[in-house]
Amino acid sequence: MDADARFAVGLRLPDVWHAWHERPDVPGVATRLWLATTDAGSWAAVDWDGTPGAREYTVWQYGERRLWDEVEAAYAWWVEQGRPPVGRFGLTVTPDGGRAWLDDPSAGWSL
Repeated sequence: MDADARFAVGLRLPDVWHAWHERPDVPGVATRLWLATTDAGSWAAVDWDGTPGAREYTVWQYGERRLWDEVEAAYAWWVEQGRPPVGRFGLTVTPDGGRAWLDDPSAGWSL
């Protein structure tokens, strides 16, 4: 996933953190992506076997939220918007909270 996509997905899922684990001590796994909600109520682990160009991953999800499904939906949203670069996004912060937006400050979503 390129930097613009990672940025967009992060804005769409502000309460989800991620960490990459290169070469975990797991047979057949080259890289593992960990996802978790900030309250630790839901998590996902996504494994890649290291095959160049592979588009299939092994996914485990736990908790009320299906985090990998949410990541896939956020990525699909970004693609549907025309794969916008970081410069088309904005952030508005007020005493009541923050809103992220794409192209139009009057639209967007709460953070």
